Amino acid sequence: MLYSTKKQGIHLKISKVSKRLLYGFIKKIRGCSGLLKINLYFCGQENTMEMKKIFLSLVLLLPFCTLAQPLNVLYSFHTYYSPKGNYAEINTSIEANSVRTVKVNGLYCKQLELTTIICPTSNADSVVYVEKRIIKSPEVKDSLQLNNTSILDMQRMQLANGEYVVYFELKDLNSNDQPLQYRDGLSMNYSSEQIDVSDILLLDSYQKTTKENVYSKGGYDFYPYMFDVVGKDRNVLNYYVEAYNTEKVFGKDEYCALIAVIENISMDKRIDSVKTIKRIKTSEVNSYLGSIDISSLAEDSYYLTIEIRNGDNMLYAYKRYPFYKQSDKKMDIDNIDLPADAFVRYIADSCLTDVMYSTIPIASEVQKDFIRKNANKATASQKRYFIYQLFKDFNPYNPNTAWKEYEKALKYVNDKYSTPIKQGYQTDMGRVYLVYGAPDEVIDEKFGASSGLQMRSEADKKLNPFAPDVDPDGVNYYPYQIWIYNTTPFGEANRKFVFYAKQNNLMEYFLLHSTAKGEIQDIYWERTLSRNTLEEGVEGKAGKQFRVGHE
Repeated sequence: MLYSTKKQGIHLKISKVSKRLLYGFIKKIRGCSGLLKINLYFCGQENTMEMKKIFLSLVLLLPFCTLAQPLNVLYSFHTYYSPKGNYAEINTSIEANSVRTVKVNGLYCKQLELTTIICPTSNADSVVYVEKRIIKSPEVKDSLQLNNTSILDMQRMQLANGEYVVYFELKDLNSNDQPLQYRDGLSMNYSSEQIDVSDILLLDSYQKTTKENVYSKGGYDFYPYMFDVVGKDRNVLNYYVEAYNTEKVFGKDEYCALIAVIENISMDKRIDSVKTIKRIKTSEVNSYLGSIDISSLAEDSYYLTIEIRNGDNMLYAYKRYPFYKQSDKKMDIDNIDLPADAFVRYIADSCLTDVMYSTIPIASEVQKDFIRKNANKATASQKRYFIYQLFKDFNPYNPNTAWKEYEKALKYVNDKYSTPIKQGYQTDMGRVYLVYGAPDEVIDEKFGASSGLQMRSEADKKLNPFAPDVDPDGVNYYPYQIWIYNTTPFGEANRKFVFYAKQNNLMEYFLLHSTAKGEIQDIYWERTLSRNTLEEGVEGKAGKQFRVGHE
């Protein structure tokens, strides 16, 4: 086990997924008009943010579509407790200028179809929620009015406590491009007896409800702020949060404190000068709309933390929302003393930039953003402080040990996986090794041509009954390796990775498919691996190896 990129509190993790990931699920519901719902909302949105604005792009652009752009999408999950049943909200934002415009009856608009499927992580064949809906912009006379804005959608669904995988398919209805497909994990865990706090909903704007709609809650319409980066011109954070079961724990008609405080992530320090305290009366559900002034914050990464405390200042529950504040005020860390034995004191100034870049495989999204922006311009003191804090995140009690373990693994991947143009940690194999450690088993097929194949498994036939049974005369694989992990650092069992040399040489292998959460997924990866000599859903030698290991 080495290190995790999936740090607690980092909100958005977008999985890179192939275009065929949802084929078996989507094909079953495509055309089922009974599932169709229409939800409309359109608003302006800032386009300067860089953190949470993750681009999920359609790359199959038709040659004649000169105005085509990739679909640019971002989303977030928020979960809530309710005595009538816990529920989740999924907010989706699509950049309007990445969606094609169509003219209907003299007016211009944009239309997308969003399909959402939710399954328990423990049983991907059991669907607990499925919905296909149309997302549509307003109809306007001037097509330019539709650009430089975002098209928003919000879904709300009831879910029991548990771990879920959420599958999405997003299709531009006025384009022949392949639909965008991706997946992510969703966790629901609320007690009906203990004090708890909902996810924090950061707000772009809000207004009193005049007519009930999907954005209505507690008498207000809340429009979410969908970014982890807060711009220089935004100096107040508006947020909505709920606290649960305070009446059961503290008693009826009693009072407790709801505290909002800012915590500096890189310095691991509360900023008590930026704090609000609200005295609230106990209830089964306490709804709270609040704001906090962040104008004094220097540019750095922070948490907005919401706490529930009693009259003796004892902490009962809390939730965090991570964000990066852009500011002209810079952190003065040149004069911050590091421990005398800190490992970074022994790294030469000339090596600090390379060391910062080498931590990208294990860094959080906020840290990666800092590295890319500052690795070449930060002072030596700032670089040392950043590197030290990163490894302190992994081992608060002994960051020196965390660094030594990583340094050893880093040397290994650089020696083994480097190419003439890449360091080992920059390759897919190097990254996976640094994140997950050494695999328990490796299947190495440098020359995997085969004359025959196994027909589709029964499980695959159930998942995709429409795929043909094809038995080609021969299969010609790219060179490939399959890495098998009995367990991963994230508690997952029997996870596998398929790498292939798509340039048909052994210099570098690229990740093609994995069963690990958050990694690239393509249920028809073997078709790509076989240079399209296998039909989708037909299992060959590599597929059998992936399923059962060495023959």
